[in-house]
Formats: sequence, structure tokens, C-alpha cells
Amino acid sequence: MWIRGCSHGTSKEIMKIVKPTAIDLRKCHVGEGPVVTGVNHEMLHWVDILNNRVLWRDLISDDLGEFKTSENVSFVLPRSNGGWLLGNANGPDLQEPDGSIKRLPGRVAADGSADPIPMRWNDAKVGPCGEVWIGTSAYGAKTDRIGLHRLSADGKEMKRVLSGMGLSNGMDWSPDGSTFYLIDTAKLTLFAFDYDDGEISNQRSVLTFDPAAEQYPDGMTVDSEGGIWIAFWNGSCIRRYSPNFELVATIDFPVRFVSSCAFAGADLKTLVVTTATGDNGWHDEHELAGAVFTVQTGVTGKAQYVFNT
Repeated sequence: MWIRGCSHGTSKEIMKIVKPTAIDLRKCHVGEGPVVTGVNHEMLHWVDILNNRVLWRDLISDDLGEFKTSENVSFVLPRSNGGWLLGNANGPDLQEPDGSIKRLPGRVAADGSADPIPMRWNDAKVGPCGEVWIGTSAYGAKTDRIGLHRLSADGKEMKRVLSGMGLSNGMDWSPDGSTFYLIDTAKLTLFAFDYDDGEISNQRSVLTFDPAAEQYPDGMTVDSEGGIWIAFWNGSCIRRYSPNFELVATIDFPVRFVSSCAFAGADLKTLVVTTATGDNGWHDEHELAGAVFTVQTGVTGKAQYVFNT
């Protein structure tokens, strides 16, 4: 079975989910950060972090391509002018439609000093007020600098919001924008915050996961009904949770490292899923490891916010 409903919650609404389909076989060492743009939400971009590349595919025409970055790149976010905000390790950087690059304030500007050990950005998303929320990673090492930063909507100020996380990862907002969700992969926890006018408060743990399972919550997205879809590294699955944090259903994949997801398609019912061949000593030999998959969910997602600078 490729979709497993649970005895509680509202799983009937998504029991028609079909087997995941591999739609892009370009192997990514660490495929991450799918983002979808276009009138019909058909233009898919994602990153291959450690191979310094951004990949893209038109989900309607199947046209595809990629471009290289100067550093490890952890996210690619669309801009309203047609350019990109790139999560280069020491950025972020604005890339104009003509390819020119402008570096924005980064961690040094926010923290007042350089990273104590090698670090990079991790997952990131544009918020309801136009600001950008960005997690951090220390390439598997530990430091109290791992946390959450916020880039202002005009791109002029980077501010540290959280410190002392294990691995700041997947994030998204409730459909009404009042709740912000953030995953700490190392702490096996999904946190929720109150969100108002670009600020977060009232941090609380809403889901914790069993360390014995060795399945690690990674990227995530929220649908239009408030359902929370979480990709599990070393878990070979994506799980959907209700707005009350009850497990609704599990989508199984043939590969181990399922890394992130986003909704695509004119009706926003197609879930796009990135995967990886491995990282930090983990490795998946499956022929589809590192590919991109789609799943027809029957549930409507949310369109992603766009950076206007």
C-alpha cells in the first residue's frame, strides 16, 4: 500500500492518493526546497545543496534545466521581478533575471561575528508579510548558533530570532497566517508559534517523534485545510497531520531520504517531493534516490508567498 490511513482523523478525504511517480531522475546529493511558480503553478525549482546547483522543470511541458551557484545553496525563492533569492552558504544573494548577483546582509550582520564553525543556511520560506524566514545548519556539527533568522521584506536587514536549535528545518504557516510552524530535526520536534505582522511569539511543542524509529522530520508544507505534510529523512515517507496534530495518513516512497514537499498544479493538488542520495555518512543505493516525485493528493494546497524585493 502506498497510502495508509489511520483510524482517527479525517483520512477519507485523501484515501484516493496514488503511488508516487518519479518525474525527474536527475540525482541530487541533497535535493531540497521545492518551490513552484507560474500561472498554473507549473514551474518547479529546487536545490541540490552540496552540488551547488539549482534545478528546474516545467511540470506541463517537461522542459528542464539547471544553473550552478558559487557556494552550497540551500534554497531558491522566487522574486516578483522574475529573479531569485538564493540561499548561498554565506549569502543570501539576490539573483536578477540577467544573472547578476547582489549579496544581502547575512549571519555576520545579524550576529555581530563570523560563524564559529562552518555553517550554511537551511530551509527558508517567504512569510505572509513579505519577510523571509531562514533556518541554519552546521553540516551535522553542534553549535548554539543554529537557529532561525529573518530577512526584512526590503532585503536590508537580517535579524536573529532563535538560537540553540539542533537543526532548523521545515517551516510554513497555517492557512489564516496566524500560526507559524518550524521543525527542529535534531530535536525531533515540530514547534508552533503565534504569528502577527512579521513577528513570532508563544513557542510551543506540538509534535514530537520517537527517536528509536530513526526517522527525522525534514521539510514540510501546509495545505488549505490546515493539514501539515512532513517529509521524513530515513523514513521513506511523508506523513499528513490534522490541524489538531493527529496523524491522518502516510505516503510511502521507495527511497529512504524524503526531504521536502510543496503543492503544484493549476488546482494545487499535486504534491511535489524532493529526495536525496544521502548526507553525513547516510547513503541510499536505490536507483531513484535523489529523484523528484509527484503525488496526486485530492487535497488542495496553498500557493507560496513571493519575495517582492
